[in-house]
Amino acid sequence: MKKIVYILCLLMTSTLWSQSRYNILLNMVHHNPGEPQFLSRYTDPNFISGLGYMGQVPKIEVQCGLTYDKWKTDIIPQRSEERFWIERHAASVRMYLKRVKDAGLEALPFTDMLVVPKSVMEKYGDEMKNEKGQISILRPMTQEILRAQIDELFWRFPNLDGLVIRHGETYLHDAPFHKGESPARSVEEHVLFLNILREEICVKRNKKLYYRTWDFENLHVRPDMYISVMNSVQVHPNLYISIKHVNYDFNRGYPFNKTIGIGEHNQIVEVSINQAGCYGKNAHPYYIGKGVIEGWNDLDEKKGIRDLYDTSIVKGFWLWTWGDGWYGPYFDNEFWVNLNEYVIRTYINSPQRKEEEIFYDYAMNVLHLDRTSAEYLRRLCLLSEDAVFLGQDTKLLKRNVWWIRDQFLTGINLNEVVEKGMENLILEEKRNNLKRWYEMESLAKKIRLPNLEDKEFVEVSTIYGRIKYELAFQIWRIQILLAQYDVRGIKIDSMEAKDAIHDYEQLWNSWEDLKKTYPCCPTLYEDWRAVNVAPPFQESLSRLKSLMTKD
Repeated sequence: MKKIVYILCLLMTSTLWSQSRYNILLNMVHHNPGEPQFLSRYTDPNFISGLGYMGQVPKIEVQCGLTYDKWKTDIIPQRSEERFWIERHAASVRMYLKRVKDAGLEALPFTDMLVVPKSVMEKYGDEMKNEKGQISILRPMTQEILRAQIDELFWRFPNLDGLVIRHGETYLHDAPFHKGESPARSVEEHVLFLNILREEICVKRNKKLYYRTWDFENLHVRPDMYISVMNSVQVHPNLYISIKHVNYDFNRGYPFNKTIGIGEHNQIVEVSINQAGCYGKNAHPYYIGKGVIEGWNDLDEKKGIRDLYDTSIVKGFWLWTWGDGWYGPYFDNEFWVNLNEYVIRTYINSPQRKEEEIFYDYAMNVLHLDRTSAEYLRRLCLLSEDAVFLGQDTKLLKRNVWWIRDQFLTGINLNEVVEKGMENLILEEKRNNLKRWYEMESLAKKIRLPNLEDKEFVEVSTIYGRIKYELAFQIWRIQILLAQYDVRGIKIDSMEAKDAIHDYEQLWNSWEDLKKTYPCCPTLYEDWRAVNVAPPFQESLSRLKSLMTKD
C-alpha cells in the first residue's frame, strides 16, 4: 500500500511540474563552513521530495572524494592518511547520493572545481599557476586536471545528474587534505572554464550543468561582463546559469539583479530564505515572501520574482532553506523557515496566485489557524519586514549592511551620519521602529496556534527579536556619540552615554533571562567576538567608557 501511495505522489508531482510555468525547483541546505552540519528536515531528500522539489543541491564536498587514479596512478600515496580520508569521504558521498536518487530527486551537488588533494597540488601546482601565483584555467595542466576531475566525478558517483559549479568563493574548512581557489576571475577565464565544463558535462555525458555567477561584484552584477562571457559559450539545453535574485548578495536595499533575463542561455534564480544571514536567519520573525515576490517597498524600482513570468529564459528557481553564512544563531523550531519557504515555493509552483492568498492558505490550512489568528499572524509578518530592516539599516542613506551578520553584533561606523547632521533623524527612525516590535510582541501572544510548541516559539522568538533590536537601538546611540567625538571633536555627553550603556546592559540581562527561561529560545548573539565582519561591539563600548573617564 505504501508503495502505491508513493507512486501516486510521484505521478502527482510529475503532473504538477509538467503544468507549471517553471520546470526547475531545487533546494539546498548550505551548511556553515567548518561547523557541524545542520539538523533540519530540509536535509532529508524524502522530505523535500514530498514538498515538490525536483532536485537537491547537497553541500557534501563531492569534489573531495576523488583519488585521481583514473588519471595517474597513486598520485595520492597508498597507506597515507590523505588517501584514507578521501576514500572514506567518497563512500559517504555515494551513500548520500543514493538517498537522493531513492527519493526521486535529481542529485546536483554544490561543487568547487579545482579543489584538489594536497598531493596533486604539490606535484602539479607550479604548472597550474600563473605569474601571480594563482591557479589559472588558462594553464594547460589546470585544464587537464579539470577534465580528470569531471571524468572521475561521474565515474565514481554514477548517481550524479549533474553539478552546480561555484567559482566566486572557495572555502576549504571541510577539506583538511585539499587545496584550491577560485577557478575563474576574468572574462577570458570564465569563457574557457565554462566551455570545458559544457563540453565534458553537457555534451559528452548528457548531464546538467548549473553555473553560478556569484562572485564579488563582477560576473554576478555586471551585464556587460555577463554578455561578454555568455556570448562566447554556445547554448545547450543542459546548461543553466544560476543567479542570485539581488544585484548584490541576498541583502535588502539593493535592486533586482540586472543580469537576470539577458542573453540567450537558460537561467535559474537563487533565493535564500536566510537572506545573506544578516537578518536573524529565521531565529525571529522576518517575513520575506511579499518582498521577494513583489519587490521590497524601500526600493525605487520595485521588482520581484513575479516580474519574471514572461522572461522565457528563466526556467526555475533554487531555494536555500538553511545556512547562508558562517555561524548562528541556532534554534530547534523551523516555524519561520517553514512559513517563508512555503510562500515562495508555492508561488513558484503557482505564479498566477497572489502572495496574500498563499499566505492565508498556509496560515489556515497548514497551521490550522482561525481567521482572526491568521490576520494577527499576517499583521505581525508585514510589520517584521521593516521592523528588522530599519532596526539595523536605514532608508535615509546607504549603510554597511554587514554590521549585524550571523550571531555577531559589531560596531557600526556612523561618521557619515554626523557629517550630514542626521543624528536626530536616524535616532527618531530607530525609536519609531521599536513600536513595530512592541506591536509584534502583542500580536504574537494573540495567535492561537493549535501546536503548543509552535505557539511558545512564536511568542519567545518575537520577544527575542524585540530585545535584539532594542539592543541595536542602543548601539546606534552609542556609535553616534563616538562619531560626534571623532568628526566634530564634541565632548562625550556623559549623561547620554551612561543612559545608553545602562539600557544596553539591562537589555542584555533580559536577553540572558529569556534564554535561561525558555529552552526553545534561539542562541544569543555575541558582542565580544566577531568573525568575518567588523570588530565586536564591546570594543566600541570599551572605547566609550574610556573617553568618558578621559573627559
